[in-house]
Amino acid sequence: MRLAVVAVAALVLASPAAAKTKTAQHDGVRATVTWQPGPAGTATNVRLRIVRSGHAVVSAKLGLSAPQAIRVRDLDGDGEPEVILDVYTGGAHCCFRSRIYRFAGSSYVSRLFDFGNAGYKLRDPNGDGRPEFLTADNAFAYAFTDYADSALPIRILSYRAGRMTNATRQFPALIRTDASRLWKAFLTGRDFEHPDSRGILAAWMADQYLLGIQAAGWRTMAKLNAHGELAGRPGDTIWPKNGAYLASLKKFLVKDGYAGKNRGLASGS
Repeated sequence: MRLAVVAVAALVLASPAAAKTKTAQHDGVRATVTWQPGPAGTATNVRLRIVRSGHAVVSAKLGLSAPQAIRVRDLDGDGEPEVILDVYTGGAHCCFRSRIYRFAGSSYVSRLFDFGNAGYKLRDPNGDGRPEFLTADNAFAYAFTDYADSALPIRILSYRAGRMTNATRQFPALIRTDASRLWKAFLTGRDFEHPDSRGILAAWMADQYLLGIQAAGWRTMAKLNAHGELAGRPGDTIWPKNGAYLASLKKFLVKDGYAGKNRGLASGS
């Protein structure tokens, strides 16, 4: 009898997790994703079904990334809802991706957008009825210090007719709020035993560029460097510090588009 109980318990433990389903619908479009949860945030048998005006238009098997959410929303104000499938690739802190499906006359076409560690929030800050993707620039992760001490400056993206464009500069109030958040984090970090402000200040300088006040920002950075606040932690030989950090940051901001027109979000097929 005892062996039978043990055998049953082992069978229960070995049973796969129950399949999951998420559904969203809007204005005649209904989207459903189903999957079998796997280990370490993976998934198997991921399937997407999109029904438009009562007809199944998409029935597809997807990859191993675990679905997080599904939305049906008109992103560009053309009267035709898009389907947004959010997935997580798994790992310590990466990555959130979204596949967006848009109706193109007779079928749906899709593109994959990578939101990195930050993910996104769908908001309509200017109230025009077309939501933006509020996210952050993932290029700053690990760029000037370890991940825990890195900071990501705000990034605001607009989806229009299948393309994602960088609209961050159109929302200066949100940029100023982000810059204030980063500066407060810098001031708080000064109280740590071994502060490393390089990641936070790099993101803060990105916001200064977005606001068009980078000259004043560089003057502040020069003063901080003169007071030894850009040296990082003792023994760190991986990332540049002091004057070398400032030079590296300036090159980075140019390359990442802050000194000119910001690049858009990296996307795939």
